[in-house]
Order: sequence, then C-alpha cells, then structure tokens
Amino acid sequence: MLGCTSNNGNGGAGAGKGTPPAESTVEGAKPEVIKFSYLRPTWGPATYAKGGAYEKELLKQANAEIEVSIIPVIDFDAKINTILAGGDLPDVLWANGPLMERDRDLQEQGAFLPIDDYLEKYPAVKDAVPDGIWEQLRAADGHSYFIPNLIYPITPAPIMYRQDWFEKLGIAEPKTVDELVAALEVIKNSDPDGNGKNDTIPLTAGYEWSFKDVATAWEVSMNGWTPDPNDGNRIIPSIANEKNIDFFVWLQSLYSKGLLDPEFKLNKEPNFAEDKFNAGMAAVIATPWVSYIEKVTKLQKLDPNAKVGIMSPLAGPDGTPGGTRSVFPVDRGFYISAKANDPDGIFRYLNWTLTEGSDFRRYGVEGKTYNVVEGKKVVIPNEQREAGYKGEQIEPLRFLDPISEKLDWDSLQLDYEGAGVGDQFEYVKSKFEEYAQVDYPDWRDYTIASPADAELGARLWNDYMQPVVDSAIISKSATKQSWLDALQKWSNAGGQKIIDEVNGLQMNKNKPDYVN
Repeated sequence: MLGCTSNNGNGGAGAGKGTPPAESTVEGAKPEVIKFSYLRPTWGPATYAKGGAYEKELLKQANAEIEVSIIPVIDFDAKINTILAGGDLPDVLWANGPLMERDRDLQEQGAFLPIDDYLEKYPAVKDAVPDGIWEQLRAADGHSYFIPNLIYPITPAPIMYRQDWFEKLGIAEPKTVDELVAALEVIKNSDPDGNGKNDTIPLTAGYEWSFKDVATAWEVSMNGWTPDPNDGNRIIPSIANEKNIDFFVWLQSLYSKGLLDPEFKLNKEPNFAEDKFNAGMAAVIATPWVSYIEKVTKLQKLDPNAKVGIMSPLAGPDGTPGGTRSVFPVDRGFYISAKANDPDGIFRYLNWTLTEGSDFRRYGVEGKTYNVVEGKKVVIPNEQREAGYKGEQIEPLRFLDPISEKLDWDSLQLDYEGAGVGDQFEYVKSKFEEYAQVDYPDWRDYTIASPADAELGARLWNDYMQPVVDSAIISKSATKQSWLDALQKWSNAGGQKIIDEVNGLQMNKNKPDYVN
C-alpha cells in the first residue's frame, strides 16, 4: 500500500528545503494516511461533492486523503490572485507556471518548493515529463519547481455540425469560411429542428479560443507570436498582427448578423455552448475534437436520427488553407507550497498514480467507470455512471498523466466502442489527421524572458489592449481602427520595446515543431 513508507508527516521541515526526508522503517507500523490540500480549477460543472464514492475508493487504494477545493476555470485566475495575496497557500496549487509572470515572481520569492531531489527519488514522476520540457521550465536558479500538466501539442478545435439538419436543408458541408457564413444564414432563416420556429442558434462557442483553428484560415496563431507579414525576419504578437484583427472583425460580423450565439462572451458558465449544442438548440459549434463522443451520444438520446459531422479545415477569404493552432505541450500544472507539511508524501502519492496505481488513475473502478470486454478495459460513458463516479467527481482529484498517454489511438478506439459509436472512430481520426497537416504554432520561445515584458507587459495589456480585444466581437462600436488606435498607444507605451527585445533575444525565428 502506498502509505507504508510514511515519514510521519514531517515533510521537508526537518530535512532541509527541497530535500526528501528518510522513510520510516518501523516494522509493523500502521501506514499513516497521506494528507494534503489541493486547489485547482474545474472545466466541467462545479458540482464536486467531498466524500463521494470515488474519493473514498481513492483513500482505500492509495491511502491518501486529499482536501480538494475547486474554482470554475473561467474565474480561476481572478480568484487565485486574492488567495495568493493573502499568503495562505494550499499544499498543492494548480497554476499557469513559470511562463506566467505572476507565478514566476512567486517562484522567485520562495513561495514554492524546489523539487529536484524529489524527482530523483521518485523517477516515475520525473519520467512522465520529457527531459526537454523539464529543462524549459527550469528556473534561473537552476532548480525545478513546477510539475507540468502535459497535453498533446496537436489538439484540434474543429467546427462540428448537425449533419442531419444540413442534409435536411440541402446544405453541403462548407469548405471555406465564406461557405460557412452562407450555411449559417440558411440556418438562421430555417426551422431545422421542426418545432415551427426559426429559433435554432446557427453557431455557438464557449470562448474565442474555441475558434483557434478557424483563425488559421487567416494565417493567425491565436494568442501567440507569428512572423511579421511585413518582415519575415521578425516575429510579432497576435494583437499586433493585422490578419488577427481581420479575423476578429469577421467574428464581429457573425455576431452582428445574429449568426453567432448572442450569449457569446456574456455567459460565463464554461459549458454553456456545449450544453446548447447537446440539447439540440444549436446547429454548429466550435469545440475540442475530443468532445465528439459526448455530442453524438447526448443528441441521439434526444433524437435517434441525429448525426454529428466534423468540417475539414476551412480555407480563408483569400484561399489560405486552414489547419490547427498547435500548442506548447504544457497546459498549466501545479506547484507544491514551500510550507507544505508532507511534500514527500505528496510525491509518494504521485509516484503511486504512475506505478501501482496507474490503472486506477487511468480507468478508475471496474463496473463503475469501466468494464472489461474481451480482456480490454472499456470506459463507461459519463452519463451512464452512478453519480459518485461521474467525471465531475473525478476531475478535481486528477494530477499528472505521462506524455505517453496523450495520444493513444488504441485506447481512444475503445472509448468510442464503449460509448456505442465505434463506427465513427475512423472518421474522427481522419479529421484529426486533416487538421494536423497544416500547423500554426506559437513562434515565440518563452524560455527567453524580455525584461520589458516582465516589467510592463501585464500593465500594458490591461491598460490598452484587453478592453479592445474583449469587446471587439460583441460591441457595435468596435472597429478595426479602434483596435489599431489602441495598438499604437500600447506600442508607444512600451509594446514596441517588448517586440524589439523578444526579437533581439530570440535568435532562432524558425517555426517550432512540438510533435517531432
């Protein structure tokens, strides 16, 4: 059992900062439960209830008791600032990591534990993350502090649509953004669900980021840096790229015509768009590719004839081929507080989840979250599980998955088969591969720190660009010129200095490759 190597809760206090204490070797001693607090966001409904069935099973198997607190992801960054200002940190804190100025400052101020010795002591944790990523996240003082949450760098966010409704209305699958607009206009003026009203939402999405792959049709790497259209030897942030502004103007035109969900940017519930599409209220959605199973299974409960299609990457207004906006393969992660009572216990737990507890971490409990079919573990769809084993009860207790599991086609195929949509697996895989063919990454190397960005970046964004970007899509008064005017003020106040410093420090302006 995991807890059999208890250090009696003495953590790093008596062992020196960042140094794992010696393990207890008292024969016959009762294993001490590993206890620690954990604060993290949740992407699903904020309905996690403490003491649920899954949490009890985790305590039984891992001998670990986790006092978890959750914050809806859309509110996380705002609320975490208040918590950090109070100085009362949990033992484990979900965070953006050293690529974010706030977290890097806290790291440098000693708020978080250096973890190098623990990584050596618990190799499964170290081996879960590629060496190159550990190096990129290493602090200037030579220590590692941050444990990254890994993602596969190719994570398409395609346009999914009600294929049965498109067929009913005689709409061919769009191949360009102009054809998409034409299709949305037909839907707006039609009654695809047959309820006698033209009330179907043509297009919905939860965030601007949901449109990251549509933006590639404008050669835009959303929220990233790209080659300067006027100078191929320089890179510039997306806010300063005129093609990015044109993309936002296009989204604004959809909103003003009633083609984009009127709640876009206004409804702060993270899953409002997904809920609308899954309830048959919307015809088209920009959404992560991994949501396909959920959409098909939920819609077919309402309408057995419902079909969900995935549009191929759309070509832009000038014929630019679309693709996917790939990402640096780290999506936040977590720190351990320098004041954590039992950091060795935390690492012992993490190591267990990657070794003896790996099956529990991946699949959960047989008969509750998965079934064994012909010797293979097949995941039970979330909506078919008992309340205590639904994803909302599991996600808040998740930590680290190894990079080797981030794109496991065999496992994904089992998921499709377990959900009863195995015949759609090859279709979805082929669409994934289409998006992966044309890649728009972030050209900036964030291991290179611009002094001006560290000093001025956050304030300049808040003062000049955020108000414009946040209102660009939904405000009738927003124009391309108002964005350009704000950009000029941003540039004069220090934005141009940031661009110049990044270009001076980053000698390699080649397109990064996160996959190979």
